[in-house]
Amino acid sequence: MRGLAVLALISFASLASAKSTFGEACDQADSHLDADTWALVTDCDPQYYCAANGTCANKGCRRDIYPFGYTGVAYSDLPPLCAEGQFCPDEGDQCLTQAPSGGQCQKDRDDECSPPPDQKLYAGYLNTNGSICLNYICYWANVSVGQTCVDENTAYTAYTATGSSYSFIISRDNCANGLYCDGTSLQCIKAKELNAACSGNKECLSYNCEASGKCGHAADEPLHPKPWVYVIIGLGILALIVGVMVSLWFMHRKTRKENQVKLEQYYREQIAYRQSIMSMSHAKNSLLSLPPNTVSYHSQSWSLS
Repeated sequence: MRGLAVLALISFASLASAKSTFGEACDQADSHLDADTWALVTDCDPQYYCAANGTCANKGCRRDIYPFGYTGVAYSDLPPLCAEGQFCPDEGDQCLTQAPSGGQCQKDRDDECSPPPDQKLYAGYLNTNGSICLNYICYWANVSVGQTCVDENTAYTAYTATGSSYSFIISRDNCANGLYCDGTSLQCIKAKELNAACSGNKECLSYNCEASGKCGHAADEPLHPKPWVYVIIGLGILALIVGVMVSLWFMHRKTRKENQVKLEQYYREQIAYRQSIMSMSHAKNSLLSLPPNTVSYHSQSWSLS
């Protein structure tokens, strides 16, 4: 009975985790954001969305060039990308027009907001084309020093190599580049330089507040080795080249000596073979050059005996 109960629980769990496919029933009330990743979760497979009639339907758009969940699907069969000035919502049902500043947006969907006129001036790695979605409202990231700002702190869950989980917070605001929104005064303050004291990543220009409490280098900052590093690397490469050349020279000399011994042995064998042939030929010629009487005398002597 206990085994049947366990089997029933496993079957129920598998059914509960199963996703509906095209035309199958779904409930829009079950759609929610994942607490760890903040991604939209529905009753349907990733290729479909839960339509208003309570069934899973084919998505009408996509936001990524290669969207998740379309394994084995030809590129030409993927839902279309939205045109400029439009966006594909998390549901993926159809393309919609970008919202203006102050309009509604979905969680962390900066691309749902229309950019400011001078978007190149305010675009940064924490927003999209100078527009940002904070607390489900569209803003432009153009607030200057001392002005009132809006911030948003989002907790994400990450996992270590051993499988244990930990949370980290991403803080974003609508301050212009080089500034951050102070959580207490809600005013934009100039971001801090390298090695300055900090309490959060957003306070640093590099967006990297190290465990030591100081602003560190940015994660994508290229490394600039000191001159002595280049000298050591150059000497190492030169030593490697010299070592390879010397090793090849010794190998060549050893092989050449072995071949020389083989050739000398071969020549000695050939000379000895030639000398033996010449000795046999000389003996034959000596016999043939004897007088006939000498040969018959010996023959008679042999027959008498």
